[in-house]
Amino acid sequence: MNVGSTSLGEESRRLAAGDTGLHGNMNVLEVMFTVIAYNGPAVVFMGFIPVAILMGNGLGTPALFLAAGLLVMLVASGLMKVSSALKRPGGFYAIITAGLGRGPGLAAGFAAIVTYFAALISVYALSGIALSDIVTTLFHGPELPWPIGGLTILTVVTVLGHYNIAFSAKALVIFLGLEMLLIATYVAAVLIRGGADGIGFESFDSANIFSGSLAIGALFAVGLFGGFEATVIFRDEVKDPDRTIPRATYGVVATIALMYAVTAFAFINAYGANTVMDVVTNDGVTAAGQSVREYVGDFAYAAATVLLFTSGFALCLASHNILARYVFNLGADGVLPSKLGVSHPRHVSPHRASLLVGIAALIVVVILFVTQVPRAGLYGYLAGIYSYGMLIMITLVSLAISVFLFRNLRKTVHAVAMLAAFVVIASILVFASFNFDVLSGMTGALGVTVLALIWLFVLSGTLIAARLKRTKPEVYARIGRQ
Repeated sequence: MNVGSTSLGEESRRLAAGDTGLHGNMNVLEVMFTVIAYNGPAVVFMGFIPVAILMGNGLGTPALFLAAGLLVMLVASGLMKVSSALKRPGGFYAIITAGLGRGPGLAAGFAAIVTYFAALISVYALSGIALSDIVTTLFHGPELPWPIGGLTILTVVTVLGHYNIAFSAKALVIFLGLEMLLIATYVAAVLIRGGADGIGFESFDSANIFSGSLAIGALFAVGLFGGFEATVIFRDEVKDPDRTIPRATYGVVATIALMYAVTAFAFINAYGANTVMDVVTNDGVTAAGQSVREYVGDFAYAAATVLLFTSGFALCLASHNILARYVFNLGADGVLPSKLGVSHPRHVSPHRASLLVGIAALIVVVILFVTQVPRAGLYGYLAGIYSYGMLIMITLVSLAISVFLFRNLRKTVHAVAMLAAFVVIASILVFASFNFDVLSGMTGALGVTVLALIWLFVLSGTLIAARLKRTKPEVYARIGRQ
């Protein structure tokens, strides 16, 4: 009773003082690992890179990853200038509001919700599948229904989300460190052994860079950097944000670009430039795993199988934390129930927003299992949704940054560069819209329906903003953490 009364008393005093925000003391490395965990390096290596090589520009994939990194680095530099000027949390939601207004800003907030929620559910499914593979492959047991692993991770993630972000960050440093160690060991083994036919640099020949489907390759490449803006949404929870956030953001983009470009380069050389396309065409699902077994050994292959599961856990934890903070910010502004925007009196965490995210995820996971959505296509469907949602947000934020730099900071040259980035990214978004079936695996009426629902949900943000302007001007004024 005394503990409960004390907690309630602390919360009452903080509410009375207007202190309902988040606080923390994360350092650069903890922020970087929290964000990179959202990308799931083991997931990217084992599943994403072979598909990108197959469906994109083939041997030129590593060069395209680096080019995408430069493009995203340009966006990140503008993001840092705007964030430094605004000094407010909220991620893309706040930045886009500052540049384009409250309607597009709230639409961005809704885009963030659909994007990170789809990412969260997709990896609950992937983690369940990975756990089943561990049981069948390593222990020769029966195939498990995917919700067993998914719901186990969901429970742990929701519990961790109740506490301060620093607690989750320390766990992510450990798990992500193991993933990066495996990838570094694999790359080193391939390079030391000279690959299948000696180390070749065909990936950087112009003929290979512009081969295959460059547009689809660019779509995959930009999608690799999803979540890089999460450094900004943690602004109130880091130590010395004016120094930590820029360093973490540039570190995240550079690490992702180099890590995946080098990994793709090693993977191509592991099979040889003349053979790798046949390998990913015939057996893209197991190609990366078999390559690990050949170059690093059976133990590393078993470790990779386990790390695919732990990578899913880290990705779920990162997605949950990011999504909870978007919900928290929308609650703090009054767009969602204001109680969601109040932090825990002791842990200073978005505990109510985190619980809501956990409950919503539980409901959706149960529905997907009961309706028997095919296990094989489930991850691809949801991954397509979150990749598309991220493209929407990056397109909006690149335009918002350009407008803000020109209008508020008078940085014309940088504003023009950001406008050029917007044109490139918007072109990729248009291409993705016409090829949503390729991105998601959802064909026919299903793909069209889901694409329409995504845009309906996102654009409803502008309609709600217009309604709030008429009915609740005080809430409207706060949109974008203003």
